[in-house]
Amino acid sequence: MTDRTLRVYSGRNRPDLTPIYRIFEALTDIAVDIEMIYHLDVERRLIDERSDPRADVLVTNSQVAVEAVRHTGIFEPYRAEVARAYDDWLRAPDFAWLSFTAWPRSAMINRRVLPDPSAWPTRLEDLADERLRGKISMATTNEETTVSQVSAIRAARGDDHAWRLVDRLLANGLRTYESNKATREGLVRDGNAVALVNSSNYHVFLMEGNPVGEAWLDQESGGLGTHVEAHVVAVVKGAKSPDAARSFVDFLLAADTQTLLARMFGETPVNPRAVTGSVRPLADIRRTPVSLAKITELRRSTRAQLAKKGFAPRGRGPGSVSEASVARD
Repeated sequence: MTDRTLRVYSGRNRPDLTPIYRIFEALTDIAVDIEMIYHLDVERRLIDERSDPRADVLVTNSQVAVEAVRHTGIFEPYRAEVARAYDDWLRAPDFAWLSFTAWPRSAMINRRVLPDPSAWPTRLEDLADERLRGKISMATTNEETTVSQVSAIRAARGDDHAWRLVDRLLANGLRTYESNKATREGLVRDGNAVALVNSSNYHVFLMEGNPVGEAWLDQESGGLGTHVEAHVVAVVKGAKSPDAARSFVDFLLAADTQTLLARMFGETPVNPRAVTGSVRPLADIRRTPVSLAKITELRRSTRAQLAKKGFAPRGRGPGSVSEASVARD
């Protein structure tokens, strides 16, 4: 393999980045070979192959997942020019991985159920209100953002507060789905009022012609803030096409590419020079003020406790409702 071919392992399988890869190919004459791998398996694949790496670049959908394996040395740090100005939480301490779009958590509203914006929730705790009983939803632990959001609340407010909140949501009839995609689709189909999703899910679902709105939670001064995760890119240590890999990272972080990702998928640019359009700029989002290291530290225990509470997927397909809500229906 030469520097004229770039091999990508992608733990991000939707939205499909094919248009981005095709533009990169056209601009650089570097062919892109993509292998889609389930996002919970892709880091293990890189670890298993580290003596003879097959991939040049990892593209995936969780900071926490890559930070959890950074110590294995499977990534080659790259101080991309755009990333040098990042806030610390947008990159690895040694630049081994870099965020390329953020995905803040927000509440997607079914406007057929809640037509009046003044009645929309403004805090996560509002979802435990009796008026929303049986009409709130989120993804199972299939989605890393579910685990990370609860970990962030644990770190910011303590375990008692976090698990009491989860229990209140469950007691209020929280419905859990196998993925963020299934959660957004279930919002209208199942007559739910509110879905906790990544903000990009709202933009994609709206552009498909669905009657939805977006509410931002806990944004008041001194409030909890909302959890913000990110899609990440990393150069693989021992890559056979390292120059092509670094060129791709630079392309992905460029303002034009970031603008396109916001326009196509509603994803939040991390390059401040990008045009965000209808997407809320990252600088205008109050993020839950917790270090990524702490969220990563809490990952396993959060996942285990959520599983005990019924958030573990049942494996019945991408549109199914999990055991947590089935048990209450």
